[in-house]
Amino acid sequence: MAAPADLQITPSELKFRFELRKNIPVTLSLYNPTSEKAAFKVKTTSPKKYCVRPSSGIVEPGSTKDVQVIMQAQREYPANLGDCKDKFLVQCARVGPEVKDVSPDLFDSAKNKDIKQTKLRVVLVGPPKPPSPVPEGVEEEASPARHPFKEDARAVTQGDDLASVTHERNKLKQQLAHTEKDFAKLKKQLDRLEEQNQGKPIQAAARSKLGGGFSIIHLLLVAIIALLLGHFLT
Repeated sequence: MAAPADLQITPSELKFRFELRKNIPVTLSLYNPTSEKAAFKVKTTSPKKYCVRPSSGIVEPGSTKDVQVIMQAQREYPANLGDCKDKFLVQCARVGPEVKDVSPDLFDSAKNKDIKQTKLRVVLVGPPKPPSPVPEGVEEEASPARHPFKEDARAVTQGDDLASVTHERNKLKQQLAHTEKDFAKLKKQLDRLEEQNQGKPIQAAARSKLGGGFSIIHLLLVAIIALLLGHFLT
């Protein structure tokens, strides 16, 4: 009686990263370290839940056969991912060199006692984490509250605006002072002319030329300057 075949099976458990409405494949590798052919058959306790391709076949001496186990798309999450009861059974038996396919009776325990069986449990893990919006190796930009350079830039801009307003205000003050000084000179000239005219008022035309006309211009200029000064100070 031939000894059972000794296939090396990896991995030792079938780990599925569970995701809803998505087929999830896992590869099972069967390696035959012997010098003889080995037949295999894969069974599961939940045949409606899993698809096995191929579910049976021949592994040549010194070679490896890959079997794909697919958990078919599920519509709802299990109550507990860590409490999965699903299991797989890998059966293997040694066959002669003339065998090309696995016959139905080869893994019938009543007809063949030289069958080796390996049980594999199913492990469910949570879905993968979503990708980070920031590329790996690139630090996320600091928030505005923690960005000292942006704060400094805003402070510099505000300081420039304040300096500009102060400069314009001082400029207008200087213009107003010069206007008041010129007005004072003209008023002195007007008073001197009245004294020379023996205290009599000078003609309206002369007063208009020297004092009255200048007074109207002065008032308009002062009003404009006051408006501009009020605009810059607000």
